[in-house]
Amino acid sequence: MVIVGGVIPAQDYDFLYKAGAAAIFGPGTSVAKAACQIMELLLAE
Repeated sequence: MVIVGGVIPAQDYDFLYKAGAAAIFGPGTSVAKAACQIMELLLAE
C-alpha cells in the first residue's frame, strides 16, 4: 500500500492515484483525519 503526503500539487493527484497511491494527504491534513483514513484502508484489506 502506498500512502503519500506533503506538498504535492493538486494537479498531480490523479497521476498518483492512477500509479497506485491509496491515499494522498496534503498540507494542513489533520493527523486524526489521516490516521482514521489509514486505519480504514488497512482494515479493508
